[in-house]
Amino acid sequence: MDRLRIGICDDEEMILKKLHGLVEQAVRRIGLEFEILAFSSGKDLLRQAEKLDLVFLDIEMPGLDGIEAGRMLCRINSECAIIMATGVEERYKEAFHVRALRFVTKPFDSSEIAEAIEACLKRRIGLKTVEAYRNRKPYQVCQREIAYVISYGSYVELMVRGKRFRKEASMEEMEKLLEPRLFSRADRKYLVNLGHVDDYKNGIVTVGEEKIKASRRRRKEFERTYIEFDLEYRGKL
Repeated sequence: MDRLRIGICDDEEMILKKLHGLVEQAVRRIGLEFEILAFSSGKDLLRQAEKLDLVFLDIEMPGLDGIEAGRMLCRINSECAIIMATGVEERYKEAFHVRALRFVTKPFDSSEIAEAIEACLKRRIGLKTVEAYRNRKPYQVCQREIAYVISYGSYVELMVRGKRFRKEASMEEMEKLLEPRLFSRADRKYLVNLGHVDDYKNGIVTVGEEKIKASRRRRKEFERTYIEFDLEYRGKL
């Protein structure tokens, strides 16, 4: 995973300092490279919204409050995970309007902060891109958008929203390149994005209109990764 950029926003300096310490402690324990950017107002945060991966956002702030700042953040950077913070539980329901992934309460608890960060990290799978070609033009394709990969020996084709992109790589190279929590090999020719699987029954993987038969040799491993994905990630992407 690339460096995680975390924004923390609160108008009270002491609370901001406390939150900074708890967030730093939690991310160090996970073992990620990270950067924490502290903001004392929603306006300051929005100026750097595009670079943020995750934000702790206080609801009660003068001027632009957390709810309105969250709405604007969603429009600027839809991939940024929002964690709302408040000491007033009655305001939690408002946070649904900004698609808040988690809520944390004041005074902050270290385990609650850590749990919220871990939940957001699970949501981040498949955000990296791979370079592929269409009509001889290069594109950066987001891994989440790849429905499946088809091998033709010396090259592969990536199916993305009904369009085929070509990449000069073997299937083994693609397995190393793509997120293993998101992609699973169904047989020697197909590598499937588990988030795009519409149905799996009797060894047949349905991805849109494509029916892919899981090989006998790979079926057990495919079923294991499919179940793990369902339990951990489906509905969170």
